[in-house]
Amino acid sequence: MGHTSVRTRSRSEIWQGFEATERREVGTVIVSTLQSQSTSALLLLLLSLLALRVTGSPASAPLVVAVGALPALLLVRAVRIVNQLVDHRWVMLLSDAGAFVVALTLWQLVRAGGVHTWQIYAGMFLFAAFGAFYLPAMRGWVAGQTTGLEQLTWLNAMLAVATQAAVVVGWALGGVLASSIGIEGSLGLCALSYAVGLVLQFVVFVVINGASFRKPAGAPGTVASGTAEPHAAAADRASATTGVWRDVFSPRRLGLFTAALLLMELTHTLGFSMFVPLLTGGAADRSWIAGTANACFALAAMISGVLVSGGALGQWTRARAPQVVLVGFCVQIVFGLSVAHPVWAIGLYAVVGLLSGGDAALQSEVQDRWRPAGSSQAFAVFGAVQGPAQLVGSLAVAALLTCLSVGTVYLGTVVVLGLGSGLVLMLARARAEAPPPRVEAPV
Repeated sequence: MGHTSVRTRSRSEIWQGFEATERREVGTVIVSTLQSQSTSALLLLLLSLLALRVTGSPASAPLVVAVGALPALLLVRAVRIVNQLVDHRWVMLLSDAGAFVVALTLWQLVRAGGVHTWQIYAGMFLFAAFGAFYLPAMRGWVAGQTTGLEQLTWLNAMLAVATQAAVVVGWALGGVLASSIGIEGSLGLCALSYAVGLVLQFVVFVVINGASFRKPAGAPGTVASGTAEPHAAAADRASATTGVWRDVFSPRRLGLFTAALLLMELTHTLGFSMFVPLLTGGAADRSWIAGTANACFALAAMISGVLVSGGALGQWTRARAPQVVLVGFCVQIVFGLSVAHPVWAIGLYAVVGLLSGGDAALQSEVQDRWRPAGSSQAFAVFGAVQGPAQLVGSLAVAALLTCLSVGTVYLGTVVVLGLGSGLVLMLARARAEAPPPRVEAPV
């Protein structure tokens, strides 16, 4: 699939390329992403602290994260069916409504003073379950709003900016709130934040733009009513399910592009799980290094997202996404070797953030390749593999840390998975762009 552009458009021209109703929805999703992701980061931190307080065991916090990885696998069929039948905007709205109910319930339990360990894990499972519906719906909505790779990269970059801002807000605010007003008050603020986001989305999506609950007949991923018998329709859906898995993961189709995205996501997840012990060495007086480095990374990533969202630099980054990804992970390797020098390590991690625009370009390219299979369906099956892969990877990292140093495991993860993602993307592009066998016309 080749992507050529006659003229490089500026960021403002890309923005003006959206219809007025689309601009309202794009702005709403970007703002709600900032609100939802920062609240989710805060809630995850609070649940980890609550589990630690209730159980008194340090192992409880990683278990909270592990429980959150299960719904993406267990609910993949339900996620695909819902996203086939229900408008993506309503799926996002209802997912945030579920997260609001979870936060409100946990707040009431903590307020009553009777929260138990199983309730914390159940709350995390339900919270992650609603998130399992949200991400495929949002990605499907993104694909529906964009008409080409240029617009898709712009929108993904803006969402990445909002996500990185949420990292700064969520984690920084979480530390302040948990130590000032306590876990109970912080959970109440989480519920309030979700309520504000729900009102914003409902007003824009439903009241102003009139989003219908069900997808219209003939929309991508739906089967028009009356066009097939029930058994035939069921057979068609089963065949479509198999087809999506085959399209997304088959090495002969889009499997190499999917593998590149999966390796990149795993590198970030597993690397970040070792981030704090890598920089602090378990010493409380070095915690400022981890906090400062993470904040600098997030701020640099926000700048990178804006820079690669359009214009000549955005076009250059899209064309050279594998090389930018490889350079970013090479800098991350140097960062892993320099953790003994705080200022140098913080500066290098900020450079990693500046190069993260390559990650947005990689994600956009893979998502653009997924369009024929249906973006929301592709993300659902991708999440069904990504969740267990993160769980297995986390357990493997935990096992390796029992016999190897944090720095060794961190570097090994970046070298194998991170550099592997860039190399696999290069291979995927080479195979996709290979010319078909030449057949001579008969004389």
